[in-house]
Amino acid sequence: MSILTAHQAESDSAATGGDARALPHRVRMAMLDAVHRCVALADPDYSFLKDSRHVSATDLVDYLFALPTDDRDPFEVFPRVRWGGLFLFVSQHRDEVEATQKSFEHHPGFVIERPVTATRTGTWPMRFFHLGRRIYFFAARKVKLIQPGQTTDRFTFQVSLTRDHVPPDDPRGYAVVKQVPTHDDLLRRLRERHPGAEPSLLSDRARKLVEKIFPVFLTREAAFLKILHRDLPRALHDRVPKLLHMEKDSNGMVKKLVMSWLRVGGKSMPQIEFAHQAATLLNALHEHATIIHLDLRLDNIVITPQGVGFVDFGSAVRIGEDISKNPLLDSLFDEMMSTSQIQKLLGKMKDTGKVTSQFICNAHGKVDKAVDIFYLAMQMNKPHSNPDLAAFIDYNPASEEAQRLTRLTDAILRPKDPARPTFTCAKDLLRGIERVRHALTHPTHEPDGRSVWVKQ
Repeated sequence: MSILTAHQAESDSAATGGDARALPHRVRMAMLDAVHRCVALADPDYSFLKDSRHVSATDLVDYLFALPTDDRDPFEVFPRVRWGGLFLFVSQHRDEVEATQKSFEHHPGFVIERPVTATRTGTWPMRFFHLGRRIYFFAARKVKLIQPGQTTDRFTFQVSLTRDHVPPDDPRGYAVVKQVPTHDDLLRRLRERHPGAEPSLLSDRARKLVEKIFPVFLTREAAFLKILHRDLPRALHDRVPKLLHMEKDSNGMVKKLVMSWLRVGGKSMPQIEFAHQAATLLNALHEHATIIHLDLRLDNIVITPQGVGFVDFGSAVRIGEDISKNPLLDSLFDEMMSTSQIQKLLGKMKDTGKVTSQFICNAHGKVDKAVDIFYLAMQMNKPHSNPDLAAFIDYNPASEEAQRLTRLTDAILRPKDPARPTFTCAKDLLRGIERVRHALTHPTHEPDGRSVWVKQ
C-alpha cells in the first residue's frame, strides 16, 4: 500500500511490551485519522495515492505514519519511504514531536514539509467545540534518492527534489534538480569502486568526469527536454520531464538543470495497458521528436497518474545525428555501446540465437532506434523487474495476457524470416500490442492460440 498506518498501530501493543507511551487501539487510530485528514487537505497527491493498496517488492510507501512507539530514526525511516514520500510523526506531547522534528532537520535526505502542527481528533462538531483530543504532528518529505554517505551504481549525477524554479501553478511545489557532482564526491565513489587504483589517476578521472563528460550529457539532456515539449503531441507532455531552469559553467556547458517531477503513483494498470502506453510514447519519441532514448531500462520508466512516462534522456540521440563529427561524443558513445547493459544483453542474445531479426541484430554496438524497440519488447514482459513498478502493474506470468505478450516479443526477436522481419519500427510494436489487446477483448478460436503478426 502507499500508506502505512494500521499495521503499525495494531502491532504497537506487542512491540512496546507495556511501554508507558502505549495507547489503546481506539485512541491510536483516532490520532492517525486526524493526521490523515490534515494531509488530505494539504497534499494534492494524497487523493490518488491513498487509493493504492499494493505493497511494492521493496515495501516503499508514499506516506509513513509513526506514533511514539514506532521507529522514528531518520536513517531507519529513509529506506522505507518512496522518493518524494512523506514521513509523519504524531503524538499527544508537543515536546516529543519537536524533538523528532529536529532529528529530521539535521538529516540532509529530508526537508520539513510541515512543522509541528496541532489538531484534534473526532468529528467536525467535536473539533469545533474543542472536545476532541489535542494532538501534534509534523511532516518531512524525502528529497534525496540515496541515503547521504552511501553510493550506488544507479545514479551518477546528484539528483534530488527542490522547491526552486517550480511553476506557481504546480500544486506539488517540487521539481527535480540534477547536477554535476563535486570532484570530492566523485573521487570518493571511484575510491570505493577501485580501492587499489593509483590516487592520482582516480583524481584525474574524477576531474575529467566533472569538467567534461558529465556536463556534456547534462547539456544534451537539457536540449532534448526542450525538443520533447516542442515536438511531442500535447497529450504526452506530462509523461516526460519538462525543463524548468538550467545553469551553465564558464565553458557554456550545463552544470545544473531543474525539471518537472514525474512522481510515481496512481492506480495500478494491467500489463497490456503498461505495454501499450509505453509503446505509444516510444512511437511518438521516434516519429515526432525523432529522438532515440538508448537507455529504456525499467529504472528509466515511471508510472504516474498521467500514465507511463520516460525519464533520463542524457544518453539520447537524434535520429540521423552524426556523432562522429564530435570526437568527444564519438568516444563517449563508443564506450557506452561496449559497456551498456542493454548492448551486452543484445550481444549475448544475438550470439545464442535468441535474437535473429536482422533489423535488431544490426543495431548491436550501434546508436540505433532498434535498440529502443528491442529493449521495450523485452521489458514489457518483465514489468516487475523494477520493484518500484511492481505496485502499479498487475502482472501474472501465467495469464493469457502475459503469454500473448511473450509470443509477441518472440515474433519481434525471432521472426520467421530474419532478413525480412515484420517489426522494424516503434509503430509496428505498437500495432502488435494493439492486436494483443484486441484479441484479449475479442477472443478468437485459433487452434494453437497464437496470433498471426501481419504488418499493417
